[in-house]
Parts: sequence; C-alpha cells; structure tokens
Amino acid sequence: MTTAIRNYMVFLKRCAKIAFVGDWRYYLWMGILTTICLIGLNAYCKQFVNGLIVTGMSDEVSWGVYIANFTFLVGVAAAAVMMVIPVYIYGNEEMHDLVIFGELLAVAAIFMCLAFVTVDLGRPDHFWHLIPGVGQFNFPASMLSWDVLVLNGYLLLNLHICGYLLYSRYCGRKPAAWFYIPFVFIAIVWAISIHTVTAFLYVGLGGRPFWNSAIVGPRFLASAFTAGPALIILALQVVRRVTATASAVDAQQLQANSTSQPGRPATLQDLDLLATHLPELNTVSPQLRMEALAGAEVLELDSGVVLLRQGSKDDAAFFILQGRVVVKREENGRFRIIRSGGPGDQFGEISSLAGTPRVATAITEEPSRVLRLPADSLRKLMKSPAMNKIVHSRMTERLLITDRALLMLRSIVQVSRLINVFLLVNEVFKEFYSGNTHVASAKYLFVGLHGHHALVPWIWTAITFNLTAMVLLVLPISRSLKWLNLTCVLAITGIWIEKGMGLVIPGFIPTTLGAFIEYQPSINETLVCLGIWAFGLLCYTIFLRMAVPILQGRMSRANEGSSAPAGRVRPSC
Repeated sequence: MTTAIRNYMVFLKRCAKIAFVGDWRYYLWMGILTTICLIGLNAYCKQFVNGLIVTGMSDEVSWGVYIANFTFLVGVAAAAVMMVIPVYIYGNEEMHDLVIFGELLAVAAIFMCLAFVTVDLGRPDHFWHLIPGVGQFNFPASMLSWDVLVLNGYLLLNLHICGYLLYSRYCGRKPAAWFYIPFVFIAIVWAISIHTVTAFLYVGLGGRPFWNSAIVGPRFLASAFTAGPALIILALQVVRRVTATASAVDAQQLQANSTSQPGRPATLQDLDLLATHLPELNTVSPQLRMEALAGAEVLELDSGVVLLRQGSKDDAAFFILQGRVVVKREENGRFRIIRSGGPGDQFGEISSLAGTPRVATAITEEPSRVLRLPADSLRKLMKSPAMNKIVHSRMTERLLITDRALLMLRSIVQVSRLINVFLLVNEVFKEFYSGNTHVASAKYLFVGLHGHHALVPWIWTAITFNLTAMVLLVLPISRSLKWLNLTCVLAITGIWIEKGMGLVIPGFIPTTLGAFIEYQPSINETLVCLGIWAFGLLCYTIFLRMAVPILQGRMSRANEGSSAPAGRVRPSC
C-alpha cells in the first residue's frame, strides 16, 4: 500500500510538473488566460466589496449572465456522454482515447458552473448551507439541493474515470473493468440527469410562466448534445494541430533515414530478453516460441531510422528490445505522435494481422534493438491467452484523432441540431398561437413590447446562427472540416444566446406586477464572466497538457526518473 501511494504521488508530481512545460505558443496562451483570470478576479473583488449592485441585476431581474452561463455550461458538461456511448455501448475503438478529452471537458465545465454559481451569490460566505449534512440543505423538497447533488456527483464520477484511465495508461497496464466500467454507465445516466434537473429549476417556478413548459427539459438536452460535441470537435482539432510537428523537417528526416537493412536471425535469448519487459511472453510454451522464431529477425538501429512507413504494406510486427521508438501519423501535410514506446512495447501489429496498409510511420528515437516478427509468428505467440490479450489491448493504446471520428461527432451534432430547432418551433407556436396573457415575455423577447426591445437583437442573432448551422449540417459541405468548424462556432454561439439571454432574462420581464425592468450586463459583470471562462479554459489546457503525453506514451512509469523518455523495464504500479 505504501509503495502504491508513493507511485501515485510521483505520478501527480510529474503531471503537475509537465503542466508548466511547453513551447512559446503554450506560454503565450497560458499567459493570456492567466491575465484574463486576474482581471476577472479583480472585478469579482469589487463585486464582493460593493455587492451585486455593480452588476446589471436587480430585485426584479435577479438572474443574469452568471446563471445564463451556468445553464449553458451544465449542457456542455452533460454532452460528454455523447462520446462515452459510442465507445462503451457500441464498441467504437476509434474514439476510445477521445472519450477522455470529452470527460476532461466535462470536468472543466463543472468547475466553471460552480464558479458561476458562487459569483451569483450575494453572500458567498453562506455557501456552506448547500453542503449536505452541514448546512440547511432542504433535501428533497428543493430542486436546488438536487442540482447540487447531481453536479458534484457528476464531477466526482468524471474525475475518477479520467484519473484512473490515465494512471493505468501511465503504468502501462490494462485498467480493471470492474473499477471503472460501472461508473461509466452511472455517468451516462447522471449526465442526462444534471441537465434535466437544471431544466426543472426553471420549470418548477410557477410564478414565471415563460418557463412553464414540459419540453424545456428535452430542449435543454438537445441543445446540450449540439453545443457540447461541437466544442469537442473544435478542441480535438486544436489538440491535433498543436501536437503535430512541422512537415518539412519530418519529410526530410523520413527521406534521409529510411532504411530496409537486414537484421540477424532472432534467437531464444532474444525472446527471453523480451520476456523481461513483457512478462506475458513467459506464458508461451517453448514449442510455440521455437515456431515463432521462423522468419523472425533482430534489427540493430541508430537513432532516426524509419522502421515502417505510413501507407506501405508488409506483414511484420515489431517488439522493442532496447531503446525507444516513436510512431507518427501524417495528416494534412503534418506529422503527429500517436504512440511512443520503450522495451516490451509493440507497434505495427494492427496492419500486420489485418493485412492492411500501415496507418503511421515508426522512427527510432535513440539507438535501438528491435525484434521483427512476421504475422504468422505473431499469431503463434498469440495462441497464449495472455499474449493474445496484451496484443489486442495495446492495439487501442494510441492517440489517433481521425477525420472519421470528427465526422461521427458531426453526425451527433446534426441530429441534435434538428431536434433542438424543432422543439424551439414548437415552443414558439405554443406561445404565440395560444394568445393568452402569459405570452408577454415571448413577445418582449422576439418582437419587443411597449417600446422595450433590448433582447430582440440577441434572439434573432441566435435564430440566424442556429438556422444557418442547421442548413450547413444538412448539406454535404459540412463534411469539410473548414465548413464544419464554422458550423460548430455558429451552433455554439447560437445556443449560448438562446439558453442565456433568450431564456433566463425574458423569464423575469415583465415582472409579476407587470413592470418592465430591462436588463443589460454591466462591464464588471462581463469581466467576471470572462475571468471564469478563462479559468475554465486554463483548467482544460492543463488537463490536456497532462493527458496528451500519457496517451502518447511519452510520459510513463517506464521513463520515470529520467529527463527524456528512456528505455527501461516497466515496473509494476
């Protein structure tokens, strides 16, 4: 137990250390976000001293952009489930590692949700009343108490799932299904509940007829499953871009160092050396080991030698005996690391077993010794259940952000966008066709009322963006990433306006006494919002900075204690 705690503390220390390491782009981005956070913190300090009077809110309009952002971000957090379902229910291995990016986004979004709730409190020192068992929680009568439970519960679920999966990858071991799969399925239900409960916060307020509609919950979910995956599409492309290296340098390296030099025949001693790094090999019988040596060879290679090239086709798989090999994938003229391995690691096994072209290029990072196995020899070793399991489990250990995965998320956004617009049309029809006295808020929102029209430009901007995004998603043109990115930006902006200025604010106008007290966010309020958004992006950037090297294999238990990735025996965590 002591050793396990020490190993985990070393893991956390390395994660914290790497969060402060990057190139000039990383430091510039983090510097800008930190500056905005400090400006937002300064604005909040002014609000803390002077009270909510520095905001645009009042006794009549008591919820403003703070709660609008909270409502939007709860949907973003819930949308992580739309990446979990394809992987854990439908078995889509191509999106396996991408789930972690979605769940890390959910964690960052919940941090922002909690921050927006905190700054909206007139007396944040009374926040302890929301703690179960400590304050006056008023459970289960209060919907707010339900919201506190589901938000914090969802945060803990995602922290556990992401932390455990990343630590398992760091240790180089297969995660125990019993320790995280049940929590994955609980999180699926929980994700739907967090936005449903948020919708019930509005629907349950009988004195605000603008919110009293049974389809508010479905509308919230449809908008969440549009904006959330759209944000993830944009985030994944940023990750893919910043983890790529300049194409010219890599192309020259590949041209100069490509080799097909023969190696010496492999021996049983080579398999014994591999077994010290790959204990599963010890379960292979001596007879199968001898049979597997047919056609196998050992390559002694210098640094920078190309072992296999993307797009080529041969039947060999490779195991690293000594040194380190990096696997890069060329996408749109740039090279991106999808895996980095040391002694005991494998590469080239997928195309070898399937007989398909190579999906990436493998290059030695340092002088290395590599075992080259024909596909038939690999299949003989895989007759051992332990070897079969380890080979198949490592096939998914790669950071592969493909266009096909992005287009799958596009399909989710497409369907959700259509449903969201349909539900909005239903809501507008109900408000205007019925013609009852409760239509005043809707009229104020869409066309203005009694000379008051502050929200009209907001909602028609949202409608324009939403309809444009819907049309683009229906057309084949959005299969192009350039147009898909534009569509995602329009969808995110349109939904933010629709769920914020188009839902929260008009619920208070006119007041229950018929007065028209219009709301506009103050500069101080806007700065606080920008500071919280910057804080969320800062958190998400740090999460990605920690996760990407682990998923690539650049940071692992095997190279612990070295300044650069080293070829060492993988210790047990």
